[in-house]
Amino acid sequence: MGKSWQDLETYVRNLAELRWKKICSPKNISGVNFDGVVEVSSEEVVLIEITKEKNLNKIRNDINKINMSRMQYLSNGILCRGFVILEQEPTVDMKNSGKDNKITVCSIKEFEKEFYNFEQYHNLREKYPFGSAVNSQTGENDIRGYIEVNYRDLDEDKSYTISKIVNLLLSGHHVILTGDYGAGKSRCVREIYHYLSNNIQIASAYPLAINLKDHWSSSNSIGIIAEHLGSIGLSTSIDNTIQLLNSGNLILLLDGFDEVGTQIHDPSIEDRKNVRKKAVAGVRDLIQKSKRGVLITGRSHFFDSQLEMLDSLGLSSKQDKTLLLSVPDSFSLSEAKKYIKSLGLTLEIPEWLPKKPLVFQILVELNKSDIQRIFAKDFGQYEFWNAFIFAVCHRESLGVKETISPQTIFSILNELAEKTRYSQEFLGRLSPSDIDAVYEKTVGSVPDENGRQLLSRMCMLGRIDPSSPDRQFVDINVLDILRANSLITNMVSMRNDGDQQWRHSLRDLGTIHAAHLLNYHDLIQQCFVFLEKFGNIKNTKRLGEIISILSLFGNDNIEFKPLIIDSSYLPILNLTKKSISNLTIKNSEIGLLLLDGTPITKNNNLLLLECILEKVTGITSPNGFPEWIQGCDTISFDVVNNATRIKESFLLPSQKLFLSIIQKIFFQPGKGRDEKTLYRGGYGQKYDAKLIDSILKILLQEKIIEKVEYNGVLYKPVRKYRYRMEKIRSELTLSDDSIWLSISNLSKP
Repeated sequence: MGKSWQDLETYVRNLAELRWKKICSPKNISGVNFDGVVEVSSEEVVLIEITKEKNLNKIRNDINKINMSRMQYLSNGILCRGFVILEQEPTVDMKNSGKDNKITVCSIKEFEKEFYNFEQYHNLREKYPFGSAVNSQTGENDIRGYIEVNYRDLDEDKSYTISKIVNLLLSGHHVILTGDYGAGKSRCVREIYHYLSNNIQIASAYPLAINLKDHWSSSNSIGIIAEHLGSIGLSTSIDNTIQLLNSGNLILLLDGFDEVGTQIHDPSIEDRKNVRKKAVAGVRDLIQKSKRGVLITGRSHFFDSQLEMLDSLGLSSKQDKTLLLSVPDSFSLSEAKKYIKSLGLTLEIPEWLPKKPLVFQILVELNKSDIQRIFAKDFGQYEFWNAFIFAVCHRESLGVKETISPQTIFSILNELAEKTRYSQEFLGRLSPSDIDAVYEKTVGSVPDENGRQLLSRMCMLGRIDPSSPDRQFVDINVLDILRANSLITNMVSMRNDGDQQWRHSLRDLGTIHAAHLLNYHDLIQQCFVFLEKFGNIKNTKRLGEIISILSLFGNDNIEFKPLIIDSSYLPILNLTKKSISNLTIKNSEIGLLLLDGTPITKNNNLLLLECILEKVTGITSPNGFPEWIQGCDTISFDVVNNATRIKESFLLPSQKLFLSIIQKIFFQPGKGRDEKTLYRGGYGQKYDAKLIDSILKILLQEKIIEKVEYNGVLYKPVRKYRYRMEKIRSELTLSDDSIWLSISNLSKP
């Protein structure tokens, strides 16, 4: 936005009208043109000259113009006051020239301060938080650079940048910006405030950025403005600010309409609507009294529909001048990379990292070394999610002035996550009474005003649908971590709430997170204590998760007291290079069964009976199942008989070369393979002539293959052993075939 002379004159005349509450307009007086004339009364007039030139001669000429006309007014008994107003700060000589003639020579800023000291407001407002756009550790403003995003039009296929939204506000449009928790609504408000505060002369209006969560009890515009100015330390400007509102010289930025009242849990839809409409009465009064554009933000789930939102905010009759926008749920990959780069980090963003603005805002509050470590580690996501959730809880605590501790908020979230285990929907369906009950159980009392404020905007929760006040978790990863936390907490406290079977079990993320917690706090023995005490509970999915977690530790053998698990779900059962004894799992589901290199035999008394195995690694077909896996249906095998998977497997060098050789001889088209093709390595294993010679020697001795001379040396398969080779490929590390064992011994020292 470029400044223009017309903008400067208009801006000063508006200031004059505010100051004297009379019209200020250019006028010719006895052949002399003045930039602004205010007829204060029949006995007083104000003459104003406005200049961009910082030139002493020009100022003296303007002073003389005013003096000549002032003499004329005085001769008629009319008091005349004169002002020469510069865009920049005048020199001492300029001011003294005016003072000698009893004419005020000042800058626009000085003239402005006589009525409204925006500079003072701006300095104080910059130190005060903009909604939730804060550093979660300190509660102070987030001072990091803004990453430009596009805001989506809810009615049309259009998008808007910050500058376009500013233009809408300047043209008198109202903009409602909705988005989920942590999407970046408050940051948008802050950026628009900065934009407007740097272009006041063009707008001929001042931005007023109000955190609505600070004004629960205010039911009218005066109350909200008075509390806002009082909260930043500017109570003396209340009257003049109200005048600015009434005169159309304020652009309101109202952040968080969903935070000005409690969501009442009345079963009647109409009653809920009435309560919400009453809650935003002060916001509605502000909007209706504003004569300029207004930006209003909040979470869309607060209202049941767009129509209710427009009606409650007093904008139903102004739909043609009201735009509904939404904040994007996630950064694009390019936006995410810009954000990381702005931190001075050159890191590849892991695929598992959600691109939500809140995630990145919390992420950058970690130490750079921690970010690098987490991103670099295979299991960095498990460290990240716990740090992220704690940071959000700390941020929410600051939002209620730390009257509710971060740990308490964390405990509430864990309890709510536990409750979602019984819901039909995976993300849960939490009624308002469910949420209240968890709060009371955790805190020990019914929610007070701060508790109500916290619950009404409970972090991590969002509305399920517009017609219901019920809530659900908005992020599947956060929910999985919280469920894992709750599982461990209840196990440590030896708490088993009822025998009702869970509907929803942990996913891989939550399972591995729970395993990390157990390992870090050395709670492995507690698992066995819990299983011994509650091994007969009906909620066998709880038991299945504990077994799943135990299987993830090291290579030590796990020996249970005889334990039978029926109708359970195990997210992961890791039997890689470890044994589990005295356990029967039947009529259950196992998400991922890892059999690579397992030493388990029937002597371990492990039995998987009539289970559904979602994915199995270590073998490639049902033919490879050991005898302790009986009657199980497998949805998919992690097929390892291809180059990529074998390369990534646990197989020994001799095993990989053997699989490469039999693949070429037995399973590729043709009657045989040229010797040269077998000496190229395979499946990621480097060429090793000595090892290949040994493998071919074993195969020839066992008469698995034949060697013939035909335009060179050819190796041909003995077809009756094709099934045997297929079985070895299926069983892999579970195979007890003498050929496989001999090949395996070649890599042993």
